[in-house]
Amino acid sequence: MGIEARAISLLDDGRRRYDPVKPVIRSHLARRFPRQAQTRILFIYADDQIAWPQIYPFYHDADRFDRQGYAFRAVPYPAENAEHLIKDASAILIQSFYVLPDGELVRVLERVKSANPHAPITYLDWFAPTDVRFADRVADYVDLYAKKSLMLDRDHYRVPQAAHTNLAAYYSDKAGLTVDEPNWRCRPDIVDRLVLAPAFATAPVLLKAFEQRQAIPSGSRPIDVHARFALAPAQLHAEGRVDAGERTHWYVIMRREAEQAVRALAARHQVAWQGRVDRAAFMSEMDQSQLCFSPFGFGEICWRDLEAVLTGAVLVKPDMSHLETFCDIYRAGETYVPVRWDLSDLEDVVADLLKRPDECRAIAERAFAAIKRHLDGPKLDMLLQRLTAGTASAG
Repeated sequence: MGIEARAISLLDDGRRRYDPVKPVIRSHLARRFPRQAQTRILFIYADDQIAWPQIYPFYHDADRFDRQGYAFRAVPYPAENAEHLIKDASAILIQSFYVLPDGELVRVLERVKSANPHAPITYLDWFAPTDVRFADRVADYVDLYAKKSLMLDRDHYRVPQAAHTNLAAYYSDKAGLTVDEPNWRCRPDIVDRLVLAPAFATAPVLLKAFEQRQAIPSGSRPIDVHARFALAPAQLHAEGRVDAGERTHWYVIMRREAEQAVRALAARHQVAWQGRVDRAAFMSEMDQSQLCFSPFGFGEICWRDLEAVLTGAVLVKPDMSHLETFCDIYRAGETYVPVRWDLSDLEDVVADLLKRPDECRAIAERAFAAIKRHLDGPKLDMLLQRLTAGTASAG
């Protein structure tokens, strides 16, 4: 692992003791491109733990890409005072933050396009939902729009949406809530430019953990089901949307329904679910768990999905058959076990799996092997070729 990959790992690490060196790291990542580089990739990144998995794998495998003639540089969004790198780039990949001042993203893209009108630009949407809500802002400037998950039926993106996300639409309707209407419009012309991008499997901490483990743990698994999850993030508490009433958020309804389902499981099985534990204890529990129940969050994909695969706990999750993901660990009955979105079959699915420990082991091993193949395979190389060419291909 090269110095740039280690540098990004420190940026990704939230511990305060690294704060004094972070300005030095950012300066190092933003140094000039080497003259001999054939293909110069500029990342304009959002400094956020959830955003790093889209960028980190290119640095983690930088030696391999260097032999192919690639060089990478990175500057934090909105790329102020980075015109020298923008002008020298062969391709530009840009992230932004979720909440932005009016017109800011367009101004950034106009500045980037003006400085380098020939380099293909990809917008890296690192956000949880499967929608393409930034399409109306970026479509006039970008060649590609990349997401970590996309609806299998791409026609979903060709029509205006009644709710912000597919999950918001489903759970709001199910609970009789008034949906928050989108303040963005769907740009049908972006559909042919949609591509899949890396997600949590290539986060620094997880990618390194998968490299260090050659197989799932073989020890005893006294915990039947691991199911620790929050009922609501701090932002919904701050907005007063966690209590019953017309302003209750769909996320809270969804997670409370999941909590009730887990409570029923705990009456019959050994379940790790109540309270908060630190990360070390969380991962230790996962190592000892036969199954991991991972409900949806603001989007379908969760950190817990990959942590389950890493530790050898069989991933049990609401059905993912409507999605495509860059790293495909959502093959029903092969690498995960789906349940209905209303969780009406969760108890039966869990009881059946716990009767078949050998099959559980087989599912867990196939999921782990799928991640290892993904990290070792050519998919990242193919994506990089597509991003630098600035053209999408089917699927």
